[in-house]
Amino acid sequence: MSVESPVSVDPQSAQLQRIWVECLGQVIGQVAGFPVTVEASGDEEPAPQGTEPAKPPACMVITVSKALQGDMAILTPEAGALALAQVLVSDQLNAAVPFDKERRDAYEELLRQVLGQVATSLKQAAGAEVEVKPCGNEAPSWAEASRLAIRITGGKLRPIQMTLLVSAELVKSLGARAEVKAPHPPAQEAPRAIPAAPTAEPAIPPKPEAPAGRSSNLELLLDVKLDATIRFGQKPMLLREILELLPGTAVALDRQVQEPVELLVGGRVVAHGDVVIVDGNYGIRITEILSPQQRIESLGKQK
Repeated sequence: MSVESPVSVDPQSAQLQRIWVECLGQVIGQVAGFPVTVEASGDEEPAPQGTEPAKPPACMVITVSKALQGDMAILTPEAGALALAQVLVSDQLNAAVPFDKERRDAYEELLRQVLGQVATSLKQAAGAEVEVKPCGNEAPSWAEASRLAIRITGGKLRPIQMTLLVSAELVKSLGARAEVKAPHPPAQEAPRAIPAAPTAEPAIPPKPEAPAGRSSNLELLLDVKLDATIRFGQKPMLLREILELLPGTAVALDRQVQEPVELLVGGRVVAHGDVVIVDGNYGIRITEILSPQQRIESLGKQK
């Protein structure tokens, strides 16, 4: 897989391009069922002369917060977005079918799975917690934004040319974070005067080490089975409303589609994440989680 970028691209944008190339390759390779190549491309391919104006591309705008600040967007021609949606749902590739709401939702679900991988890679790059969330579908017109191309090929797929837009704010934030992570040489201290040897005092015996009983007790509990539950949301309802429920009734929960879902163990929230599809089953990709010690303490508070 090639991830080389044009020389004119700044290092931060090139780093984001490499992250997207790797994450797209991982996710699409898992769901496609055939070899897929994702690579960085130098420039966007111009439309052939004499062709009809292209339809507006499918766009997802993403906001980045916490350790990094800024925005980015991924744009895909409608035909490419349709093909990626068909790959996700294991449908036959057919460019003649309409790119309707159902297929657009499938395409956006694929991108959300990719975003879970992108968030993990950005966290490693920044050395701190990074939050990545979709925030819109209108193609942005940012000033001085980096514009990078990503090409997807493989199997029966027609080449798909995606465009990654990176705001100047995000480029600056990633560069500043890289400077913070760079090691600095230790400052040389002035030589200190050597104090006179103190008079002999009785030696203080070292404190005894904590017994390893706690660790061994934990080992005994590691095979205990616990119920893990994914909570999409909740809604308080009157008994009257519950008795009036019928097949086809829609119940609105208190959580929006773009918000992460909660992972509960023993009735307590231990993590947040994004909903994904794994081998035809619903799953959750963890984006935030309590430390192991916090998880143990949370489980210990159960009544």
